[in-house]
Amino acid sequence: MKGYLMLSRRSFALTGAAFGTSAALPAFARAPLGVTLPSFHRVKVGTTEVTALLDGVLALSPDYFSGVDPANMAAILESVGQDSTLETPINTFVVNTESGTYLVDAGLGGAQLFGPGLGNTLANLTAVGITPDQIDGVILTHAHPDHAEGLVDAEGKAVFPNAEIVIHEAEMKFWGDDAILAQAPDSAKGLFESARRTLGAYADRTRQVAESEVFPGLTLKHAPGHTMGHSVLHIASGDQQMMIMGDTLHNIAIHTAVPEAGFGFDTDATLAAQSRRKLLEMAAADGILTAFTHVNFPGFGKFKAKDSGFVYLPADWV
Repeated sequence: MKGYLMLSRRSFALTGAAFGTSAALPAFARAPLGVTLPSFHRVKVGTTEVTALLDGVLALSPDYFSGVDPANMAAILESVGQDSTLETPINTFVVNTESGTYLVDAGLGGAQLFGPGLGNTLANLTAVGITPDQIDGVILTHAHPDHAEGLVDAEGKAVFPNAEIVIHEAEMKFWGDDAILAQAPDSAKGLFESARRTLGAYADRTRQVAESEVFPGLTLKHAPGHTMGHSVLHIASGDQQMMIMGDTLHNIAIHTAVPEAGFGFDTDATLAAQSRRKLLEMAAADGILTAFTHVNFPGFGKFKAKDSGFVYLPADWV
């Protein structure tokens, strides 16, 4: 992870400084100073092992979020020590079961859509001792670039030679629909190009599913709104369970305080909010361990209901 980026609705321009640089060491220092750059973290769910991989960190502007009164937004961010720079990770996950090894989302790969410092999923797979040919399936929560560009290399060829792609049928239908593409604003057409190119590299080994068990103990559940085929992965092993929630939320402070808040890349913000509330209510009621793409690394935690929103309880690093 070399840096982070500031994104706004007006621009994808790089405005963040690199994390890796530091001031000159004081004369008395015996060892170089540096920063902590975590790259992976494992937890067990029954006999299943789930490994979080840090693809990188970018920064979002609060103006990406809609439906929140500005004064309330300021209070929410102040309560958790955040300001107008919302440092936002991109996490991907390896699910290692008795039946196979599966990657949940693939990160940004070599795409420089948001600048440098991202696209570290493949390197972190290597760090945990997994090679691309050992991935049996890539389960996509949805096909936005920060989830799917890592499927292909700079030449557009498949990175995972033995993996099938598993994706909700509504997601494939949406991005492949020429009529929808024709009606899309110019600013969104690049998303269609990205989805078609990355998924096209696996055209002969893509499994489109409705809500169903996709591998033993792994069930893909439809949670539309962020995209029309956005899905979450439910993991069950013995008496333990986890839900990998993808982009169900984009900022833990904002979306727990105001679950109805919209996000700039939502296809249908109202539907996304309905899916968000339903899933968070389920997680809170059943005490389910959750994992998210855009929650502070490693992204594992639980929820409790509070007033009209929720409280997030990050899991200990154990």
